[in-house]
Amino acid sequence: MRRFFSDFFSTTLGQILAIIACSSVITFGLFIVLLFYPGGPPTPPWPWPPTYRIANIARLLAQTPADARAKTALALQSPNVRLNVTAMPARCTVYTLDNGELQRSLRAELRDIGATVSVHSCDAREPNATIQVLVRLHPDDTTVLEARTQRIGPEPPRLTFPFVGALIFMCVGVAAMSAWAVSRVIRPLRRLADKAEAFGRDIALAPIEEEGPLEIRRAAHAFNLMQERITHSLHNRTRMLAAVSHDLRTPLTRMRLQLDTNESESVRDKLRKDIDLMQTMVSSALAFLSSGSGDENKEWLDLSALIATICDEYEEAGAVIRYEGPRQIRCFCRPDGMQRVLANLIDNALRFGETVVVVASVRAETILIDVSDDGPGIPETRLRDVLEPFVRLDPSRGGQPGSVGLGLAIVRDIVRAHGGELTLINRRPSGLTARIVLQHSTRNRVVEDEAPQH
Repeated sequence: MRRFFSDFFSTTLGQILAIIACSSVITFGLFIVLLFYPGGPPTPPWPWPPTYRIANIARLLAQTPADARAKTALALQSPNVRLNVTAMPARCTVYTLDNGELQRSLRAELRDIGATVSVHSCDAREPNATIQVLVRLHPDDTTVLEARTQRIGPEPPRLTFPFVGALIFMCVGVAAMSAWAVSRVIRPLRRLADKAEAFGRDIALAPIEEEGPLEIRRAAHAFNLMQERITHSLHNRTRMLAAVSHDLRTPLTRMRLQLDTNESESVRDKLRKDIDLMQTMVSSALAFLSSGSGDENKEWLDLSALIATICDEYEEAGAVIRYEGPRQIRCFCRPDGMQRVLANLIDNALRFGETVVVVASVRAETILIDVSDDGPGIPETRLRDVLEPFVRLDPSRGGQPGSVGLGLAIVRDIVRAHGGELTLINRRPSGLTARIVLQHSTRNRVVEDEAPQH
């Protein structure tokens, strides 16, 4: 599950959805904070009834002489608002959100007469039972108007179900619509990425449909042009080399016939070796050109049986070789291509070593095939170089006749066409291991059993 979320949030869709989700959560939190923030808007009908009542009384007393304010206040009081004009009121100290709303509304109403307002509750256990309002009508007054009131009726909840439900629906709706819109926008980009990955394995692909936003349509158009040019170039190169190879075989055949009629045995042997080398070079070049073409269809193959059969054939020819691995490895691959891979690696190992060991194993999601020899190995600095076409090392591994430096390059291209990788590892104290790593997906299954010996 953790890997799923990690892979999902590494995509463009996942990252955009994460941004939208975080924004929605932050928006929801800001709404909640504003509801409980003391400076936020009041909840009607509170505090407007006591505000208008006390504000009107304060304006009237502000126009009344100071010595008559106490009597006027007593005459204006009501059962819900008790009034008193005093110099030393007993101040209450309990502050609530309702007090803050009443204080802000009174200050706004009495701003024109320059009055100062202070509102507190007198009972912490029941803050709405008695609310004290102190109004100093003028800054120079020695007395203040004290009004005691209470909130009638229960306090309405701030977080009501309709409000919270509407807010959640808004956030979820925004996230869902954004996800749908983003998925439609990046769908052509995902299709472009799939086509680009498939193009690395098979150049004979249909052009990608140019759709989506302008930038993605331009990228798809550029990809189609690139694919067309590369495909055309590769086909022309393949046809040209195939024609050259075909034309070379005819004079090579004539040269061999002439050599067979030559009486000088030493000349015949020397020229025959040169002809064999030229034919090997032609065959290797053609094999390299067709190694990554993907013309062969994939099918189910018992990879263990194929390796064992190839090892038996080499052993019957006199080679010292053995196979170690499971009884059965089912693999979805190209049989001829995989056979060429194994044959090239074994030929290369037998060319420079006396004993060859082929080991196959399955680890988690990969299939490993190791072809090891006891030869001189390869310098560490050249392990990556020998995988390139036409690279030959000397004197130990590159000076033998018939080697044109394409064997390992062919193997690498075929393995990559199968979604795998080829690496070379030096053994201790001597020898070389060519390791093939293939993805062991749901299409590849293995039946482990006692390793056969050959």
